[in-house]
Amino acid sequence: MGSLKEILGREVFVKFLLWNDDVVAYAWHYSENKAVDHLKRIMDYHLLKGKILTSRSLEGGLRINLGEVLIEGERFRLPEIKYRNRRVYVELTKVPHGETITYSELSRRAGTKYSEMLITLLRNPLQVLIPCHRLLTKRGTLMGFYPLGKEVKKRLLEMEGTRF
Repeated sequence: MGSLKEILGREVFVKFLLWNDDVVAYAWHYSENKAVDHLKRIMDYHLLKGKILTSRSLEGGLRINLGEVLIEGERFRLPEIKYRNRRVYVELTKVPHGETITYSELSRRAGTKYSEMLITLLRNPLQVLIPCHRLLTKRGTLMGFYPLGKEVKKRLLEMEGTRF
């Protein structure tokens, strides 16, 4: 799997959150400050603590994990962390590679109010690995993909061979 730029189509800054030497969250953005801000919002939402850092080694591991999910179609296994509304992430990881579901279907499957589910998705601690990009509107269109935008979401779906 290539660089994050090759995967996402643009250069991004990635910040990782480590707890007991394990990555429990990361955030990426087109600016370093916004990546840190986004990671702090993820931490606040999930009540996570740990050390925030940038790491080429961890980026290499992330690229491998992204390849497993996007190219090889492996299902990501969530770390044993008590993420808020974890059931939303669990149900989302069950959506098969190359397939999509609607936001409302995810809300139903997770047994979560739609509005709460959307906030949970905005605070996805492991974007792409927990595949928010596999979500479409009821009309079958793309909705935002925070923080990288619809074009990145479209690119990820295309990498999986998804037609929408």
